[in-house]
Formats: sequence, C-alpha cells, structure tokens
Amino acid sequence: MTTNKKTPYELRYDLLDMVKEMFDKQYEVNKEVAYKAMELYKDNAEEALKAWAEHAPVMPSPEDIKKSAETLYDFVMNKGDRSNETFNK
Repeated sequence: MTTNKKTPYELRYDLLDMVKEMFDKQYEVNKEVAYKAMELYKDNAEEALKAWAEHAPVMPSPEDIKKSAETLYDFVMNKGDRSNETFNK
C-alpha cells in the first residue's frame, strides 16, 4: 500500500494555486460582464467607456491571493469553526 503524503511546502503551494485559480475564474467572469456592458452601449462611445469603467475587472494582487489563502488555511485548520467569517475580507 502506497501513501502519497505531501510536504508542507507542497500543501501551501496547492492552496495558493487553488486560490489563484478561483481569482482567475472570477476575473474572467467579471471581464465578460464588462464586455457585455460595453456591447450594450456600442453606439455611444461615452456610455461604453463609462460601462467599462464601472465593470472592468481588477486583477488581484499577490497580497490579495496570499490573504485569501491564509483565510482558507485558517478555515481548514480550525475545521470550519469560524464558518461565520467571510472568505474575502
């Protein structure tokens, strides 16, 4: 029987990768919303730019990713005992 245990480094990397993937997916959704908002105003450049400014996605910073990973790690380590806290503070 083979056990496939990960090192603490590998676990932290996997956690960061998971959080980054979540942020990437949210960015793509937000980008699509921004493009659709601009499409609604394609005949009015000023309104299209206004829609883009309002809905344009913002890439998360490494600090945002790290903070969310720490929150997720705390949740896992505390077995969900602090489940009333929001994920993205």
